[in-house]
Amino acid sequence: MLRKRTLILILTTLAVILVLSLVINVPLDLRLIVLTPKILKYRGLIQQHAAKEALDAQLICALILQESGFDERAESSVGALGLTQLMPNTAKELGVQDPFDANQSIAGATRHLRTLYNAFPESPDEHRHRLVVASYNGGLGRVRDAQTLVRDHHARDPLLWEPVSIALSQLTKQHAAMHREVWKNGKPPHGYFEGAHETLAHVERVMHYYARIRFYERLLFFL
Repeated sequence: MLRKRTLILILTTLAVILVLSLVINVPLDLRLIVLTPKILKYRGLIQQHAAKEALDAQLICALILQESGFDERAESSVGALGLTQLMPNTAKELGVQDPFDANQSIAGATRHLRTLYNAFPESPDEHRHRLVVASYNGGLGRVRDAQTLVRDHHARDPLLWEPVSIALSQLTKQHAAMHREVWKNGKPPHGYFEGAHETLAHVERVMHYYARIRFYERLLFFL
């Protein structure tokens, strides 16, 4: 039994070293380690609301980690509030009376995420996660515009994240000629999107945290 456990520990250590050597991101991984106590503090609440909406609690943890660093009083420069960084109008639509209240914030965000997941029912899971996170950050309308651009201009699959991510970066004034080939008035229905690079970076950071959280939780369960 002891030999078996030792072998498991050795193999697990090697796996950790391999994974970290391939995909390590020092700033993000250090931030995850530092904020682990806060993740554990809110884990039960996140799992509770995730279960209600049939969502992945680990992805919600990753999203909150990126959005606010688990700071209940967080306020962004554009007015997003609380743990899940809901905009005031979105919070109101979701029935969140106090966005600084952790329970209300997580409950509202999970309801919003469920709506976003329902918007991409045919996308493969890995692509669906990214489309949802991009919609949460940049708006569902912008992602829909990018999907239209993918389908009508690039003739690629709008259900997949890679072509959509490229198209998000093309929702700018610099690509007006492309827009005129797709939309009658020559503009994306939800306006130009000059912040696409921020949304794309946001998606990759959330997915990095998500992969890490999943890996560490599987590792702890295994041990």
